[in-house]
Amino acid sequence: MTSTATPSKVKVAAHGDRAILITRSFNAPRELVFDAMSKPALIKQWLNGPPGWNMTTCKVDLRVGGKFRYVWGNQAGQDMGLSGVYKDVLRPERIVNTEVFEPAWYPGEALSTTVLTEKKGTTLITITARYDSRKIRDEILASPMEGGLEFSYQELDALLAKKIASGSKTSSSRTGRKAKPGNALFTGVSEPETVDLYMKKLKHPLKPAAEQLRKAILGADKSIGEGIYWNAPCFYFTGKMEPFDPKTYKRYIVGFNFFKQDTLRLIFLRGADVEKQGGLLTGDYKDGRRLALFSSMADVKKHEKELKRIVKQLIKTM
Repeated sequence: MTSTATPSKVKVAAHGDRAILITRSFNAPRELVFDAMSKPALIKQWLNGPPGWNMTTCKVDLRVGGKFRYVWGNQAGQDMGLSGVYKDVLRPERIVNTEVFEPAWYPGEALSTTVLTEKKGTTLITITARYDSRKIRDEILASPMEGGLEFSYQELDALLAKKIASGSKTSSSRTGRKAKPGNALFTGVSEPETVDLYMKKLKHPLKPAAEQLRKAILGADKSIGEGIYWNAPCFYFTGKMEPFDPKTYKRYIVGFNFFKQDTLRLIFLRGADVEKQGGLLTGDYKDGRRLALFSSMADVKKHEKELKRIVKQLIKTM
């Protein structure tokens, strides 16, 4: 039996002294979800990394003592890898493996335990990632990981629906749902009504500041559109563009991350392209991302002019 319930969004939280707990549900049988997370032919269809990246290598030897290695690349010629060793494999219930990023995101390695449970056609994934220290765990929690995870999981949602609709051998029924071939972030169609609804339901101490940031970004240029992607409002260019690969997200300008309750984050995928950054953008991510952090309405007002300048400059590069 396949569930028709709406999948839950990913939830990320601290767990114990030095672990992170990640949970997410999928409307698909456990066997199919397990296969999608462990078979290279399926992994490559949904685990494409951060926006602007594509998976170039996917090797999996799914057995105790076996190894896996994923590599992603972007148009700038940069590579990012993830590898590890399987410590325990029990299909379709459990996978335990180590994780090491290339280049390293943090010292040492993580131990990841993935557990899949199914109830009435819905599969819940619970991932416990344990790190070498509390400091490392907290630094990872402070990163925009939640949005990236949800983006990949929405791709997995689409893949699972497609498999079920086409009569996957691991599914006992069909839903008739199909993966969408594109979205407004690719076509450049603004979807303000979805953002209005999202902001209306948003529960965050800095909600008024977030609304002001939204107003400032949209006011920077009439060609800016908005929609909900990676589980948060994103802003993108709606004007004419030369044909491009949807996976490069060339229209994307900036997006919100609401993970921390005391800080609003704006994520600029191509922030490194901004000249004379004026101190607003922070971070030195090798993929070109930069962050703008706001902790109060006064903070927003102080940097609003600079934020608009950055947005306008990014539009000029479209």
